[in-house]
Amino acid sequence: MSAINSVHFTAIGDMAVDGYFIYDLDKTSFVYLNDGMPNVLQLSLEELMGNSIGLLDLVHPEDRKHAQFCYLECIEDFLPKKYEIRLFINEFDKYVRCHVFPMKSASNRQIYGWIEDVTIDKTNKILIEQINARKNVGLEVLSHDLKEPMGLMKIAASSIQEDVEKTGNERLVNSLEFITLMCERNMKLVRSIINHEFLKSSIIELKKERVDIVAELQDVIRTYRKSHLRELKDFQFESSSDKVFIVLDTMKFTQVINNLISNAIKFTSMGGVISITVQETADRVLFTVADNGIGIPEKLQPVLFSRSSESLRRGLAGEESSGLGMSIVKAIVDLHDGEIWFESTENVGTSFYISLPK
Repeated sequence: MSAINSVHFTAIGDMAVDGYFIYDLDKTSFVYLNDGMPNVLQLSLEELMGNSIGLLDLVHPEDRKHAQFCYLECIEDFLPKKYEIRLFINEFDKYVRCHVFPMKSASNRQIYGWIEDVTIDKTNKILIEQINARKNVGLEVLSHDLKEPMGLMKIAASSIQEDVEKTGNERLVNSLEFITLMCERNMKLVRSIINHEFLKSSIIELKKERVDIVAELQDVIRTYRKSHLRELKDFQFESSSDKVFIVLDTMKFTQVINNLISNAIKFTSMGGVISITVQETADRVLFTVADNGIGIPEKLQPVLFSRSSESLRRGLAGEESSGLGMSIVKAIVDLHDGEIWFESTENVGTSFYISLPK
């Protein structure tokens, strides 16, 4: 950046609400800070100018490795970057977005940039994602809740209809046919809503961010355990660490996990076990959704991730399949540069594995 651009940058910074800075990499200190920096970081200009290295103490302990990685990546790549960092100030979490522009001249290496407080937006987004995940689980639970009473009503109406037809009472026969039709239609309506929600996931652009995926998945499992399904299945969760941070689209990925859980519910008998496991390695995270259900027939395994009607089969309770679920699951995993595969043995169970880069 030339001298005149430096002047323009500081002039903009002097008028800005966000925190503007110029950091000298060789001197390891700030050479410019605007009045917005103290407001964002809640430190005085004197404290910031005199102890830039101490800024790491403001970063949330769980995010310090991430912050160090961002800094090293910035100075090694020496390219414009945008990072989101979680701070811990006065016993509260605070989220900031850092825009950095490394510049090199014959005499020095400097980073120009600004920091904006995105705490409100981030908090609202986390709440929206939690609500969305619970909504998707709620739809699945609703589908299973309605299935049994609707099925019993349909069977009862059909049984009564056989006797009523003998009386020749056309009005009652038509009424019973209407009840049967409404039971079928309402079940298809709920399932179509679930399929529509999931289908949208494959056509909306990804919005990745760094999240604690253990907390997200625990919330999903917690919702299943609070429903009546806890009396029918045993939902288990295990993780190699209490917290696992990964960069992904939370909404879409939780829908992927929810879809796999839903399939496990369909093809696992009463009292069956459905487990979700998270295993963290140096640069990847492995997710496993496993059950001890009826397994996937060998003839269906080669076409499971396709949109082919060959992969369709009904659940143990007669649940229908749209034929799109697994193809969308794979599409979302592919968009995350991940891999998905499965192992299945008939009458033993199925395990789906998803490996994603961190």
